[in-house]
Amino acid sequence: MKFLIILLLITTQAQAKLNIIHWTTPEGAKVLFAQTQGLPMLDIALNFDAASSRDGAKFGLATLTNSLLGTASKYHSQEQIIELFESVGAQFSTHSLKDMSIVSLRTLTRQDNLQIALDILTEVVTQPVFKHKYLNREKKQVLRLVKVIKQSPASIASLAFDKAVFAGHPYGHTKIGTKESLVNISTLDLAQHYQIYYVAKNLTIALVGNISRTKAKQIARQISHGLNSGKKAQSNPLVKALKKSQNIHIEFPSKQTHLLIGQTGINRAHSDYYSLYLGNHILGGGGLTSILSDDIREQKGLAYSVVSYFTKMKSNGFFLVKLQTKNDQADQAKKIVIKTLKNFLNHPISSQQLQDGKNNIIYGFALKTASNASILTYLSIIGFYDLPFDYLSRFTDKIKNISAKDIQMAFSRLINMDKFIILSVGQTQ
Repeated sequence: MKFLIILLLITTQAQAKLNIIHWTTPEGAKVLFAQTQGLPMLDIALNFDAASSRDGAKFGLATLTNSLLGTASKYHSQEQIIELFESVGAQFSTHSLKDMSIVSLRTLTRQDNLQIALDILTEVVTQPVFKHKYLNREKKQVLRLVKVIKQSPASIASLAFDKAVFAGHPYGHTKIGTKESLVNISTLDLAQHYQIYYVAKNLTIALVGNISRTKAKQIARQISHGLNSGKKAQSNPLVKALKKSQNIHIEFPSKQTHLLIGQTGINRAHSDYYSLYLGNHILGGGGLTSILSDDIREQKGLAYSVVSYFTKMKSNGFFLVKLQTKNDQADQAKKIVIKTLKNFLNHPISSQQLQDGKNNIIYGFALKTASNASILTYLSIIGFYDLPFDYLSRFTDKIKNISAKDIQMAFSRLINMDKFIILSVGQTQ
């Protein structure tokens, strides 16, 4: 155990020295680069502010646009694109969330492999062709997923909670769309969405790997130069605090009830971010060692697991406590969660709980930033959410300096016990 702690401390110190180089391309794309030694690999993430919060009334548009990148380009078919990536051992993927749409590439840094992978990446991102046959195929897959979601109480609960906490906000709808919205989305809609949002000024490029700074600048410029400069997307309105409590029950024929209790949360720039981060880890984010787990699982045996977390969105996310329990125990579990939250707000945590929470985060942080992929994620977050460039190196120091009183006051400022969404999906007893 002692050896593990020493190893983690060394890794943390090494990670703190990670040199993040940043610049802006002539076309307006923001770039963050971290050079790593060892493996001859390069990871690239292109993060566009082009996700489902930009759907407008056509729910699912952003996800469809993102998923069709790589299906066809001006010069190659989908089969040719796949073959070109595979021929050099490169991995290409796309993923779309509520805030950002992502295009990723992992490739070898050997020049021949790297250049082929970069050329085809640049082509599919800067010169896509949206074809009816691929759109119709993707729609069919999404519609099957929509049907599956309707049979999943966990998915039903998650979507219903989003709709309630983000009421009227662009975050409020499902990112994959609905049966009704998907029908009316055309290739023209995809092309228009792409032209507006897949532009250099709306892009954050993250690069991590065993290449030089000069090479990183060449790569970023190659990608950025192929895009229209465009305009940065206007910020979405901030998610407003709830005006009143809501009790929502959705009847579902199951033996277990999914219980979600939460309210409006924060963004990553929130002044209490670090206190809330540490406090939530102690409350319900630290797995089996958390307070909620002890109260719900260990003492009462009401659930196999219970978790609390903040979704840290650009325009404010939410705070949520989530668990699954037997139908006839749902009311008891709800009361204990509410009681635990009240105690957490009204009474400072013990010095031991505070120190244990800090140790878990600080020592675990080294492991979270130990791989190229995890560093790439952090660079994407830092760039996309406009965080300080020394975010990684200062993170553990910020956590070290938090007191129990800081946590109590931060939660008291944010959490309003009279304005909770209490949502359940299960069978009424």
